[in-house]
Amino acid sequence: MSACLPPNFAWPQTSQQFGGLSVFVPQPSPSQMLQLVEHLHSSASTLQQIPIATIVAAIDRAAQQWLVPDYPPRLQLLDQLPQINGYSPAMLNEVLDRMLADWRAPQLWQRLNEQFGDPLLLDGWRPSVVGESRLFGPHLTWHICAGNVPGVAIQSLIDGLLVKSPSLVKVARGEPLWAAAFATSLIEQLPALAESLAVLWWSGGDHALEAPILAKTEAIIANASDAAIAAVRQRSPAHIRWLDYGSRYSLAYISQSRLSAPDLAEIASKLAYDSVMLEQQGCVSPQAIMLEAPTAAQLSQFGLALNQALDDLSQRYPASSSILAATRRSADDYEWQALSGQPIQLLSQPEQPWLVVVDQREALPSAAGRLIKIVPVADLAELATRLKPLHQHLQSVTLVCSAAQRHELAEALAAIGVLRICQAGQQAFPQAAWHHDGRDPLRNLVRWVDLERSADPRV
Repeated sequence: MSACLPPNFAWPQTSQQFGGLSVFVPQPSPSQMLQLVEHLHSSASTLQQIPIATIVAAIDRAAQQWLVPDYPPRLQLLDQLPQINGYSPAMLNEVLDRMLADWRAPQLWQRLNEQFGDPLLLDGWRPSVVGESRLFGPHLTWHICAGNVPGVAIQSLIDGLLVKSPSLVKVARGEPLWAAAFATSLIEQLPALAESLAVLWWSGGDHALEAPILAKTEAIIANASDAAIAAVRQRSPAHIRWLDYGSRYSLAYISQSRLSAPDLAEIASKLAYDSVMLEQQGCVSPQAIMLEAPTAAQLSQFGLALNQALDDLSQRYPASSSILAATRRSADDYEWQALSGQPIQLLSQPEQPWLVVVDQREALPSAAGRLIKIVPVADLAELATRLKPLHQHLQSVTLVCSAAQRHELAEALAAIGVLRICQAGQQAFPQAAWHHDGRDPLRNLVRWVDLERSADPRV
């Protein structure tokens, strides 16, 4: 399913190529887009009357449907999506299940309670320190979604629903399918949402088509490149509330004390999982594994453990042809650089469908394909120096160290600019209540209204 629109919105369609899949998508005119955003905007008062418990229950039921292995829309997605984004069906199955788990009722209530304390503030006036208060979401939220990770658009849509905001979701060329299908499931569970949701694709940067959106929207949630975000910001009215999630850099750090640990093979297995899952395409995907002052023997042993782990993972999650081609290109590039005298050491064999390299250059390398880069550093001070140019773009760090070091190293990583510190094997899937890019997403979307009691006790 390529789109989900409110009833009575029927637009001409055109065929678009998304990777290896041809899909028919709506092709609205600027005047039709204006009608849509006005309709969505006007639905806000009705959406605000739906109890938050009813919305949470509907999201939970939809997620429960999608968790069923033979649910027909899920089977269709698993058939179509690999043709677009290159993820294997086995990996997509795991990604879907891990993301859907975050959209079950206990996790949704955990987020609402953590960010608002009293979620019933979304339903009406509640006692507060000033008298009474309540919360209002935007009358319209525009979601600009990236296509690197399946489900990003749905998470954004759910954030809008959790603050009772009508949503216009622009899906990405890299993942144009799941959000519309999930929105349709939501509407089946709670038909009252039909007037407040629209999910569709169009080519980004169409000023004429996007002008009506910018004129009516009150909030923008953007998961996109820094350049794409900057381009839309330049055209945005000053009053629009922004939640932008741009380009991010993640990595792993292993302290010297753990490089000789008896469980090194288990550590390597978990780090390999973090690197393979999402095929290096997520903002949480580790672009490098930094080792603190490794000896030659430790490097060799760690590389051997990584290769064994990657062999096992390749059986569970076979790489697609596009991922294999990207890995091969990276391998060829590294081989030439090693031959030219660059400080690079290849720890995997050319015929293997993955790549493990030691890269000792000053600049931090980027990832392409099924590639794990090991970067030796003398200590945390050198790590800080290397990461300084990226401090505004740092995101997740897997920290492998002793219990005694954990808080000291976490404090140092936080000072560098890291926003999330996790354990090995957990990097690809943050906890449901995490502070995405160091913020409270739901809090940043709402408007507080206070009904004050008199400050004079005689009144």
